[in-house]
Amino acid sequence: MKLILSKEDLFRLSEPTRAEILDYLSSPATVERHTVDNPDRDYDGIDMSYVADLTYRQVRIWMQAASNWTKAGLRVFAEQGPVIHVNALVEALKKEGSDKYSQFQSRTTVRTRTVTGNKELFLLGWDEWEEGEGRYAVTRQTYKSLRRYFNLDKGDAS
Repeated sequence: MKLILSKEDLFRLSEPTRAEILDYLSSPATVERHTVDNPDRDYDGIDMSYVADLTYRQVRIWMQAASNWTKAGLRVFAEQGPVIHVNALVEALKKEGSDKYSQFQSRTTVRTRTVTGNKELFLLGWDEWEEGEGRYAVTRQTYKSLRRYFNLDKGDAS
């Protein structure tokens, strides 16, 4: 089981509960479990089958037909990704006028298939979740390409 707590969530808890959580997280067994060198642990539980690896060039082409709303959603992946909580996406989309992340998912799928020419690919992977409680992910390659597109890195993701 995974539990995501923001700083605000943590401080809403009672003092004894907060102390118990902090004690657990600082225990040697927990620290060891979370510091094992596994760069893909963020993807645990996320179905990344048929998720596209977009190059920087493909992202540039992809973005040519993207609305500001869609770009705002993708910027969240570039800034916080490659794995994000759906709430981060919803907040970014709300700022552009709509929080319908299922529509975002659909639009990104159609555009990804158009750009790649592969009718089986998706831009996003996701875990099993109830509405509003899950995570979305892009591949590491797509993440690097998005960061470059939004000028967040100087690295080459071609």
